[in-house]
Formats: sequence, C-alpha cells, structure tokens
Amino acid sequence: MAVNLDKEAYYRRIKRLYGNWKKGEDEFGKVDAMVVSVGVDEEIVYAKSTALQTWLFGYELTDTIMVFCESKIIFLASKKKVEFLKQVAVTKGNENANGVPPITLLIREKNESNKVNFEKMVEAIRASREGKTVGVFSKDKFPGEYMKSWNDMITAEGLEKVDISAVVAYTIAVKEDGELALMRKAAAVTSDVYSKFFKERVMEIVDADEKVRHSKLAESVEKAIEEKKYLGGADPSTVEMCYPPIIQSGGNYSLKFSVVSDKNHMHFGAITCAMGIRYKSYCSNLVRTLMVDPPQEMQDNYSFLLQVEEELLKELKHGIKICDVYNAVLDYVKKEKPDLAAKFTKNLGFAMGIEFREGSLVLNSKNQYKLKKGMVLSISLGFADLVNKEAKKEEQKKYALFIGDSVQINEVGERKDEGGAGGGGGG
Repeated sequence: MAVNLDKEAYYRRIKRLYGNWKKGEDEFGKVDAMVVSVGVDEEIVYAKSTALQTWLFGYELTDTIMVFCESKIIFLASKKKVEFLKQVAVTKGNENANGVPPITLLIREKNESNKVNFEKMVEAIRASREGKTVGVFSKDKFPGEYMKSWNDMITAEGLEKVDISAVVAYTIAVKEDGELALMRKAAAVTSDVYSKFFKERVMEIVDADEKVRHSKLAESVEKAIEEKKYLGGADPSTVEMCYPPIIQSGGNYSLKFSVVSDKNHMHFGAITCAMGIRYKSYCSNLVRTLMVDPPQEMQDNYSFLLQVEEELLKELKHGIKICDVYNAVLDYVKKEKPDLAAKFTKNLGFAMGIEFREGSLVLNSKNQYKLKKGMVLSISLGFADLVNKEAKKEEQKKYALFIGDSVQINEVGERKDEGGAGGGGGG
C-alpha cells in the first residue's frame, strides 16, 4: 500500500486530542481510555469514527480498531493497513519524540477469533488511568462478527462506556489552515454548480414553461458534478454531493436537510434549493430561494430574511455561546417583524467539516457550547408557512423562504462568507 500518510498532520492532531483529554473537560474527564472501532458498512456516509480516522490519517480504514490509552496507542488492523500505519508508528530512538504516546501495531487475524489481540487491548485499557471507563462513539454501530466480538469483549469485561462524540466533535471542529482551504474550495465549487448549472437550468425551465419534477432536477445536479466545467477546475473524482440536492416549490416545503426532493413538478413561485459539495472529504453547503414574479410582500419578506442573515453573521464571533447567538437573532426577528417569529426556523445551522452536520453543535436556543475561531458553520435560516395573499392557484397559496451559506468563525467582528451570500431575486 504505497499510500502516503501526512505524519506532521497526524502528530499535530493526536497532540490536540490528547491535550483536550488531559484538560478533562466534560466527558473527557470521565474516561480512562478511548476506543474507536470501524467496521464495514456501505450504507454509512457520515460517522464520527470514520471522521476521526480521516482527520488523523487522511483516509478511512475499515475493520480497524483504535485504542487510545494514557501512555500508549494500539491500532489493530489488516496487514496492509498496518504497513500504512507504520509511517507514524516507527519513531527511531526516542519513542516519545513527538510528545504523544508510542503506537503498538497489531495485525488482525482474518478468520481467527482475534482473542489474543483483544486481550492485549483490554489489558492496555485496564492499565490506563483507573482502567474502568472507555470513551466510545455510541451512535456508531458497525455490523459484522469482528465488531460484535470486540464489543462483546468490552461488555464482558465490565468496562463502562461513556459517549465522547460531543467532546471529540468539539476538538476537531476547529479547523487548521489546510482544512479551511479545502472547505473554501468545496464552497466555491458548490457556488459554481449552483450559479453555472442550477440557476441557469431553472431559468430555462421557467422561460420555456417546461414541466420538470423536483426529483429529476435534483438528479441533474448530481450528474452536473461529473463535468469539469462546473467544478472550477476541481477533479471530478475528488468531488461528491454531501446529500442529494433538495428542491422544493408549490406549497410543500420542509426547511431541513434530511428531506428528499419529491416527484411533484416544479412550480414557478418560490423555489427553494439546498445543495452541498464535499471536496476531498470536507463538506460545504448552500441554500437559495429563487422567486418567479413575486408579489411585493414576498419580496419584502425575502429582503428581511437577508437582513436577518446579516444580523446572524454579526453575532457569530469567537467565544460566544451558541444559544446566545440564536436568541439574539430570534429577538431581532421579534422586534422587527413579530408576526414572522413563529414561522422562523428552529435552528440556524450547525458546525460542519468532514461530517456534514455536527449534531452536538447545532445553532439552537439551548446549546451551551461556545464558538471558536477556525470553526466552519453551515448557516441556514428561513420562514415557513408564509401565505401569499395574491395567490390565484392552490400551489401559490403557501410559500417558504430559505437561505444559507458556509461561514468561517474568525476573531471578534471579522467574518468570511465561504459561499457568498446573495442569490434569490425574481425571474
């Protein structure tokens, strides 16, 4: 496996992980060791376990178990992967030269029980701190006998599991310059696909009065990212969608990213579009609303939504509590247009990186985490269930407005829009 591992990045990042563990804040203070196991599951696109691997090694390593103890690190993997991991494991002479624990590599027996290897790992956990609790990513459940037998062993040993998903997410949420460059590129590609392909296509459909289903339009966006001309020079093999594009119109809107484009024909009123491109494992996101011949009130509400986004961008500063950001923006809506407050989105986005949506860093009214310089957020805000008083047809009676961008958190008062705000407007 002649694949290069960026050793410097590994050492920097493992140092950060261990540094935060030593500080012992929140769940980090409750664990004696950390266990990250990755099996094989084609269905899983995003998982904390694989995100951590990508962050440390630049690659996802299937069927690999990582055990982080106070004074040693153990990786159990196939022979091929062990060869790859040797690049960071072999430190000549001074074992602790990099200020991080030395690595032990164990080769996984393909058809054997791996009992001996598992015992070595449990022994290391027992010798780490109190040897009683292990930090795990409790949502990540990979199928297969190999994973099951390892998890059974942890349970049989009576080791207590603590979910460390949120604290690890908070650790890797602050991006290095190299990561920010990849996310900027991802955002630029998303912006290109939106303006050069999607927006043009919608204008064609409207001008020609074509009947096109939302789902078909979404599929065409996925095909467009195979063509270099829409990718700002990026190699198509490094680019994928973060999720299938979501296109909504004609009265049926759900302002979140877990929905799919339905089979209804696109209606020429308010058309919302959400799409995000992942470039070299890093995500971006963009949300726009296109309006066709909008009545004045719709235009006014849209202009107000852009103002609300400006307010949000002002609030997004290093050191500010997430809940305070949400509440300040909601207060602004209540003050300026109280009748729209109840129709406002219940969250304003989330932190984003190797994983598209960081569930523990959602911008809502309850989140106690503080924003940090170097985090990247997918911000999205909108008004749902708005009534078009001038509607002649059923599909026009209800509409929604939805906008969003990829944003980097800087020091106080600075801001950088990754995807570039704007868009929208009449057709």
